[in-house]
Amino acid sequence: MARTIKEIKKSMTDMFMADSTVRARYGLTGSSSFEDTFSSVSIENIIFFIVASAMYVLETIFDSFKADIDGKVATAVLASIPWYHQICLEYQHGDELVFDEATRQFRYPSVDESRRVVRYAACRDRGGGVLILVSGAGDDGLPEALSDDVLVPFKHYINSRKPAGIPAEVQSYSPDRIRIEMKVQYDPMLLNADGTLVADSSVSPVMEAIDRYLQGIVYGGVFNKTRLVDAVQQAQGVTDLMLISVSAKSDTAPDFATVSGNNYTAVSGAFKADNLKNTISYATQI
Repeated sequence: MARTIKEIKKSMTDMFMADSTVRARYGLTGSSSFEDTFSSVSIENIIFFIVASAMYVLETIFDSFKADIDGKVATAVLASIPWYHQICLEYQHGDELVFDEATRQFRYPSVDESRRVVRYAACRDRGGGVLILVSGAGDDGLPEALSDDVLVPFKHYINSRKPAGIPAEVQSYSPDRIRIEMKVQYDPMLLNADGTLVADSSVSPVMEAIDRYLQGIVYGGVFNKTRLVDAVQQAQGVTDLMLISVSAKSDTAPDFATVSGNNYTAVSGAFKADNLKNTISYATQI
């Protein structure tokens, strides 16, 4: 925001009066102000007023220019991946979009968090289109597929808000199932032969560590075998482990397929462990 001429002039005169060379040339002593030292018709006062006036005009022009740019930005759709992610989370199930003449965009008249049923979203650039993965949240807060009665209107919502001419594929699946075959060497003073705690047989540290790792992967993120091993090695009672194999199955796949590399990207955007009780074995020596 532009300063007033008085504010600009005072900032200059304060620096002028504080300058040691100026004080020496004018023979200034004490803490006299500019107004106390120079009259309103002095050449110094007139010069400072002219310069302050010019700076005021310049700052006013800059303010006007900034307001014009902000207005153009507000009415433009920046269809970046973060923008797609944000509008996915803004979906309000059952509410009608209205067209805002000021911004030339569709929006909701008011925000209603209780109607925002899309809790997870991941958007991927396909070089000419966008893949959008979305999920709701189950009672445990974890991702779950949207039902058709939510997914269908959500697709229409995306088509209304996205820029024209940009293809957007919207999908919602149950989390990909990850099957982990692993041998765990354990400390018999801390763990039982089935992997439960000696102190509390209702707790299985290895399975909890795996679940925490999978649930901690950002929606749309990547499963990594090395990070899985690191997570299990931190579990109570684990002294060593051998990861034998990892396989995965998405909603769209007929069966589990071996994950040959170190990473796996979920088709659904999320991961869920499959049948850990039967795929993890425990031994005091491996």
